[in-house]
Amino acid sequence: MTVEFDRKILEDKFQKAEDILLDIHNVSVIHYEGFNHETFDVHNQDFLGAIAQKPIVYCIWTGETEESLEYKYIGHVGKQYSRQRLRNHLTKKHKKTGAQLKNTILALKEKHVVGISYVVTEPHYMRKALEDWLIEKNSGDLKWNKAGKAKQKN
Repeated sequence: MTVEFDRKILEDKFQKAEDILLDIHNVSVIHYEGFNHETFDVHNQDFLGAIAQKPIVYCIWTGETEESLEYKYIGHVGKQYSRQRLRNHLTKKHKKTGAQLKNTILALKEKHVVGISYVVTEPHYMRKALEDWLIEKNSGDLKWNKAGKAKQKN
């Protein structure tokens, strides 16, 4: 038995979320002192407060300047862990997480700017479906995402 969802309605909402998430004007620049990832907590409490207790789909951006930022990674997180998950990507991570801290550190070593954009998802359970759709659609540009990428055509 098949349960069919209205693709047009879903994809219209997903497109609206993509338009917000992948708009460079919606990027919050992450502040580090001397491009040192360990200085994240001192300089980014407002950002952490803004995402606290929110179910989000987020995008990590890097570039030589704020104007040249490019999106590199899309992920999602439930409201209970939003602060910690973003900290895992940007300053400190547990060995068992798939966080992008290594890539963030490499970008900072190259003196690149790091930024985050995000959308809050309501209802919260739509964040995984939105993340999957975004990764598949934008996989050619998401250099840091490994899982969920569309197969490249030869």
